[in-house]
Amino acid sequence: MRKHFHKLCSIRLKFFAAIAAVALVFITVISCLNIFFYDHYYMAQRQNSLTEIYDRICQSYDSGNNEMLFETLFRIENSDSVRMSILDAGGAMLYDSDAARNENSPNFFANWKTAQLVNSALRTADQNKIKAGGVDFVVVQMNDLRENFLCLVGRLGEGYLVERIPFAFMEQNSMFNFTFLLITGSVTLLICLILGAVLASHFTRPLIKMGNIAQSMAHLDFSQKYEGDRMDEIGQLGQSLNLLSDHLREAIDGLRASNEQLAYEVEEKERIDAMRREFIVNVSHELKTPIALIQGYAEGLTAGIAESPEDRDFYCNTIAEEAGRMNTMVTQLLSLSKLELGRETLSCERVSLGDCLRAAVEKTTVLRAGHDLSVVCTGDAVVESDGRLIDQIVMNYMTNAIRYTPDGGRIELHVEQIPNKGAKITVFNEGEGVPEAELPLLWEKFYRTDKARSRASGGTGVGLSIVRASAALLGGTCGVQNVTQGIVFSLTLPMCVHEHKKIQEK
Repeated sequence: MRKHFHKLCSIRLKFFAAIAAVALVFITVISCLNIFFYDHYYMAQRQNSLTEIYDRICQSYDSGNNEMLFETLFRIENSDSVRMSILDAGGAMLYDSDAARNENSPNFFANWKTAQLVNSALRTADQNKIKAGGVDFVVVQMNDLRENFLCLVGRLGEGYLVERIPFAFMEQNSMFNFTFLLITGSVTLLICLILGAVLASHFTRPLIKMGNIAQSMAHLDFSQKYEGDRMDEIGQLGQSLNLLSDHLREAIDGLRASNEQLAYEVEEKERIDAMRREFIVNVSHELKTPIALIQGYAEGLTAGIAESPEDRDFYCNTIAEEAGRMNTMVTQLLSLSKLELGRETLSCERVSLGDCLRAAVEKTTVLRAGHDLSVVCTGDAVVESDGRLIDQIVMNYMTNAIRYTPDGGRIELHVEQIPNKGAKITVFNEGEGVPEAELPLLWEKFYRTDKARSRASGGTGVGLSIVRASAALLGGTCGVQNVTQGIVFSLTLPMCVHEHKKIQEK
């Protein structure tokens, strides 16, 4: 997480550095242009300015109005800081700006330093260019004054006009300009740095947030969402990240559900395989004893061991009894297989459950003989279902109740109508209950609570498995629970088996 955060922070740093670099390069370029080209540019502008001044003075001079000429000279001297000298054709000084300002000078035109400067400019200028009506720019060095001047020399009527500007003035202006440029550049750079930090934070904050969201997604945590309201590419990226998070969550939830279903199916397959192996073992065990008895008694008959008619009848009855037991078991197993595979054909008829209970009581009269059992049958309800399967379920409940009820005990059969739902049958028998942990196992094939009981005390161990499969086929449920002084088996049925099937199919 920390490494990922540092990477995202480096984006902010790079963004800030890019803005700072652009600002620094911009200011550096301006500074370099000022350092290397400002003097040339300033010199060229000054020369253009002196040329314009020359043209204005020439216009005033050509007008013949001396008052206008002196007014122009005065205005130029004050506004442009340019000093001018007017000479005649022989080079004699007619007018000079410095001398005109110094009215207390003993000799109005006798400033010999100015005259020296002007004469030096005249000597240095290109006379051919001047005679052709042009102007010439010269640089005059005055060692006495320790100063250099930029001078313009041109014709003014028959005489000459010399304009001059000290380099010190130009250098001072250049220094002021350069100093101001440094100050403004520094302030601009500082503003750009602050603005760059703000912009870097503004643009990278959602990226850091999206980086944290992506990190959470990598750990399968999809609770975080991008909540920005930007409409630019960053906002679109955030919305795409939210959409990706939703799709990944749905896909992973689907995979988890599929994995759970697959794990359940694998577990169910393993359970079925285990049940199949157990079924084979149980069937083999259940069939081994009657087959051995039939084989033994048949061999005894063949060897003539049973010499008296009574012995032969005993041998034959035993063989018939064991064969009947095997036939019952095989019949029940075939019936259970058909129920579990859904190959049992259902019929739908109006069935009185009270009549089914009373019929079961009558059919088991022989089984109860000699045990002094009291049987109570109450209630009635009508459903549309398969009467044959219902009779089979009730008979299984009834025979189990008779088998496990002690002599002199009580059996109660009851049915009640459930409004708008169906009906419920309960069969209670006195006796010992079943441990709670073993109650769900009663519906398994060949499961017996009494592992050590004799073969004569119970059936095949398939009856309750048939009950469960039959109840499921009828759209009902079966149950069992321990109660005071005994145990209760129940069967709940829908009002109409066909309507229930239609609901399940939908």
